[in-house]
Amino acid sequence: MTVRWIAGGMLVATLAVAGCANPGADAPAPKPTTSSKAVPLRQTLAPDQQRFERIRGMLYTNNCTSNACVQTYFACMDGLLTGDPCDFYRAHPPPE
Repeated sequence: MTVRWIAGGMLVATLAVAGCANPGADAPAPKPTTSSKAVPLRQTLAPDQQRFERIRGMLYTNNCTSNACVQTYFACMDGLLTGDPCDFYRAHPPPE
């Protein structure tokens, strides 16, 4: 039984390789590819996303680098959080 599977596998592999070959045709010459200029990230973002990126940049420059700090800031900005946790938000209002 095992010999049948091995022989069958070899037959399938041989047919697959033979099907890919075209002995009479030459391979096409490689063509140089042209690369397009990469678009900066700022140009691909929507205006709201650009604003959030500016806010994140301001947060990082003010040493608010942890995920908890960033989430707290945005929660205070959206009005979902109030009180003492929003002291940093009040001290550093979002840039317009």
